[in-house]
Amino acid sequence: MGRCLAFIEANTTGTGMMALRTARDLGLEPLFFTGRPERYRGLDGSGAEVVRCDTNDAAALRAAVERHAGELCGVTTTSDFYVAAAAELAAGLGLPGNPPEVVRLCRDKGRLRRVLAEAGVPQPKFAVVTEEDQITAALASVGLPCVAKPVDGSGSEHVRLCATEEEVRAHAGEVLSVRTNVRGQPSAGAILLEEYLEGPEYSVETFHIRGEPTCVGVVAKSVTGHPYFVESGHVYPAPLDPLEGEALVAAAQAALAAAGVREGPTHTEVKLLPGGVAIVEINPRLAGGMIPELVRLVDGLDLLEQQLRGAAGMPVTLATRRRGYAGVRFLTAERAGVLRTACGWRQAELLPGVESVVITAEPGTRVSPPRSAYDRLGHVIARGRTVRQLTARLEAAVPSLLMEASERP
Repeated sequence: MGRCLAFIEANTTGTGMMALRTARDLGLEPLFFTGRPERYRGLDGSGAEVVRCDTNDAAALRAAVERHAGELCGVTTTSDFYVAAAAELAAGLGLPGNPPEVVRLCRDKGRLRRVLAEAGVPQPKFAVVTEEDQITAALASVGLPCVAKPVDGSGSEHVRLCATEEEVRAHAGEVLSVRTNVRGQPSAGAILLEEYLEGPEYSVETFHIRGEPTCVGVVAKSVTGHPYFVESGHVYPAPLDPLEGEALVAAAQAALAAAGVREGPTHTEVKLLPGGVAIVEINPRLAGGMIPELVRLVDGLDLLEQQLRGAAGMPVTLATRRRGYAGVRFLTAERAGVLRTACGWRQAELLPGVESVVITAEPGTRVSPPRSAYDRLGHVIARGRTVRQLTARLEAAVPSLLMEASERP
């Protein structure tokens, strides 16, 4: 077996380019398959060999990867949009990974809902709609208000809380009219309507090794105001009563077992309700939103490294040591316009407990209040001995960043 680890595209912020450098640190040779190398800031300095091909064409991608088959020890990705392709390629080459059908299931939120329902896993009432004339019947079973979202979405894009049937129809018309996603892949052409459940949101981070799950920890999530559900921050570990934490983990593991997950990291989103726990969705990948960095700061566990180890068939170690809390706050625009100024990050970095400040939006970028994760402008990460101290440090750092937008270009 070779020492090359194939990456099928990547996410454009966070762990994307970091994963390529981590692969080199492990003594692996990263091969980066992409249709648009210019999409990735920092790719040139990552040490990866770039293979340009049409990653949205299954046959072309397979041919490009198979040309390197004798050199490969694994296939992976850090992008939601390519987890299924990576699983297909790994399986075809006899390399480590989840069964492709499991990854495809988790990527189709409608199909996953049906599987969880059959297994008796707690979740919201739901209906899948492919035509607008199905909406009235769907709402009769789901009720209002409801959450409407694409079955194959990512980053909270096109996820909306709808209060009336008219709002559902308008949003469904918008979603169903979209033919391709942000990566140019064909859209599924279906929208999921879900019962809206009021309650705090969490994510359960899990890692499977040969079918055995290990819960890494639980993350508390905050989101922007309705009608959108953009993640605005995370705290790790979540400040929970032990019994509440156990209930969240048990529900997540029941969902993962029903879906058939066997290998690698998963990010399961859940809601804590007065009567129990409800599964929001399963993501068959490492968490985004800088959660792996929070885990590293608190537990000393590099989940990205473990993902790459697992993908390459190397030993995985999930040992941790827990110290304090870590959190992230995402920077967003208060109004629409063109970003004129983004400064103050040097001062914010010097504040007590602040680990990093990252501005991803450049002056001249058109910005708006967030409707999806793609509208975020950067983030601040901090640590604290207690949740109160962590919160105070984040709240001190964010206002010190000056980000101004004007209405005119």
